[in-house]
Amino acid sequence: MQLSIGKLATVLIALLITATFVTTAAGLYVLQDNFRTIEDHFDAEAHDTVHNAAFAIRNQIRFYQGILQQVSSNPDVSNLLEFGEQGDIVQWSVTIGRLLPGTLGTALASSQGVVFGDPLTLRVGAACQRDMQYFAAGDTIDYPLLHTDVAGFEHFDLLAKVVSPSSEPAGTLFVSFRLGVLEDILQGIASQGDRFVLLDSQGQEKLQIGDPAEQQETATYRAEVPDTAWELVLHRPPHPRNAYFTDLIVADLAILVSISILMISVARATYGRFSADMARVHTALADVLQGRYRRPERPPAIKEAGILMADIEHLALKIQNQSQELRQQSLSDPLTGVFNRRYFDLMLAHLHEQSRRQRPSTLVVIDLNDFKHINDEFGHAAGDLVLQETALFLRSRVRATDIVARLGGDEFALVLTNMAVDRVEEWLSALVQDHDRRLTEGHGQPLKLCPLSIGVAQIDAHVYSGPADAFNAADSAMYDVKQHRHARHSRFSVARTHATGSSEAVTPVTSLKEAL
Repeated sequence: MQLSIGKLATVLIALLITATFVTTAAGLYVLQDNFRTIEDHFDAEAHDTVHNAAFAIRNQIRFYQGILQQVSSNPDVSNLLEFGEQGDIVQWSVTIGRLLPGTLGTALASSQGVVFGDPLTLRVGAACQRDMQYFAAGDTIDYPLLHTDVAGFEHFDLLAKVVSPSSEPAGTLFVSFRLGVLEDILQGIASQGDRFVLLDSQGQEKLQIGDPAEQQETATYRAEVPDTAWELVLHRPPHPRNAYFTDLIVADLAILVSISILMISVARATYGRFSADMARVHTALADVLQGRYRRPERPPAIKEAGILMADIEHLALKIQNQSQELRQQSLSDPLTGVFNRRYFDLMLAHLHEQSRRQRPSTLVVIDLNDFKHINDEFGHAAGDLVLQETALFLRSRVRATDIVARLGGDEFALVLTNMAVDRVEEWLSALVQDHDRRLTEGHGQPLKLCPLSIGVAQIDAHVYSGPADAFNAADSAMYDVKQHRHARHSRFSVARTHATGSSEAVTPVTSLKEAL
């Protein structure tokens, strides 16, 4: 059974109201003349209010700063700054901005403080850009930074340094939050007639809660906001003096202390479950930021925590889906739908290293003959159709474990994993025959396919010292076929190596057995 904090708070408030009523009635019988005045109690309460409000602002900023530190310390962020495209960096910044409540602008900047993307689109003003450059240079700044120069876009900025795995500065994470976030905190603390004013380090007014026109005479209470250069000022109307109620308040306090002890006992009964649920919420948020969220095995004990966990789970799934989409887009060719050169290079290096312990894979480099002629005579739309049809044909001939990639222009590559040598030669012969048969049986559609020039090499670390050598061997074999191509027939050639580990010792042959 889940315990509702809201219901518990209602019960405690009702108990407090009842206790206040009882103590007021009882206090009329225990009035004495030697207790502090209502003014002293009023001043103490006002001081507590302004200090509590200052700490509430500090806690909100510390919470946001903690999230920024967790995000900026993620290695994926430094990798994105070092290797990612500007479009990917901008998309990541927009996504983070949508996930954090109360944000106005979000951006990633270089180690010199230069924003990636259009600052105007990302809502990063000129003053914010200057502050980031000062921050990146290590200059002293009044932190957090307050900007109220543009009406309707009042905000404060938080910054976090992004450090590479080698502990080198990689850039800066910038997030600006609307001052409405702080305004909501002060609205929840202010009593009727109160006016809060937030001042920056220069003493300039940046935020005001309450209407000064309605206040004739006020007492002023000040408190510095911890860990910032800000000062919070509370203007509160003085309490009317009434000596009769001084002793009544003291009597009420004595009884309220007893009631508070009872409330503390009730609160302690739920503290353990509440702390455990908050720890789980904190862990879930940290897991979401690091992309390793797992659904909890049992529901939270606190009802409100259960609602929050459901929102976190929805957020985690959304981030996971977006990450998968971005990864798929970054590794695939948009025209043909097969893998792109980036993914091919990664897998070629991986399979080359893997060949030291397992059976080598086979690399097949394919070039389309007369493709330029099709583009020149029929236009690029026809050329795109040829590329798409070729990619579709190649994908239909490989296994689920094999790789089809477009290297650029009219050049493709296949990686055949865990295929015996005899089987590779048979497979290539069948591929060429089937492809040429489709050429001759085009049924009046000569633009569907082009003859293929194919070069083959083994991805073997014992033969080639690096993945580039294996690729150059297959590429050289392919170009040998291309130089001796015949009419509209496809051919393949296998690179032979003399175990030098260098592509310079490669000569084309027609038998894979002979090459090995």
